[in-house]
Amino acid sequence: MDFLIEQFGNWKFYLIGAYPKGPLGGLSINIAIALLCMIISFFIGAIFGMGRLSCRRYISYPCIIYIEFVRATPALLLVFWFFLFIPSVLGTNISLFWSSVIALSIYSTAYQAEIVRGGILAVPRGQMEAALSSGMTRFQAARTVILPQAFRMMLPSFVSFFISLFKETSVIYIIGVIDLTQAGVIISQRQPDRMFASYLCMAIGFFVVCFSMSRVAKTLEKKVGILDLSSYRPTVCRTDLSLYPRGRGKSAA
Repeated sequence: MDFLIEQFGNWKFYLIGAYPKGPLGGLSINIAIALLCMIISFFIGAIFGMGRLSCRRYISYPCIIYIEFVRATPALLLVFWFFLFIPSVLGTNISLFWSSVIALSIYSTAYQAEIVRGGILAVPRGQMEAALSSGMTRFQAARTVILPQAFRMMLPSFVSFFISLFKETSVIYIIGVIDLTQAGVIISQRQPDRMFASYLCMAIGFFVVCFSMSRVAKTLEKKVGILDLSSYRPTVCRTDLSLYPRGRGKSAA
């Protein structure tokens, strides 16, 4: 255990990197990037998620193509592409931090879009009909009736996805960001005989954050309650959720 206790002497470098003498790094940068990407991709993902439910093909098809393409692409490739793509196309350099944020935001947008779509589909159809019968417009019904219920159901999934996104931030070390993984690699190179201890400290850092968030997800699931699975119908489109319905949609059996 002495070799592990010795590694704890580097706890500042593992947590915040060279800060304040240098840029923020370590575990803090992983958490910051994950939170920032989660917030950005939530709003964009909500648009794509609702767009995929549209009965208009010129709206739903681009959303489907984007979502399926990004979900089929490893996060590591997206990080590499944007690290090399932005300077060559725009003719300007961008910081490693923002390059990572853009790439992982695009990656997480596709997954959050599917969470939003699943949450909306889980709301019983009768909710929209009841809102319309009370005199609401479709926009008012979607904003005040459908989306609040859907968000309540989506909340545990968002927390679970944050855990996955946080773990994906470990790939940013490959472009030179001094995150927790890169911090462990640097320390292991300084002390090759303590490589196992440095990698164990990395694992402990990721475990503490992921385990804490998993407990939050469990708590939210208990507070949210059980979904009405009988109302869930994974249809291609939902006319009752469309703000400007063109006609009667086709429902899957």
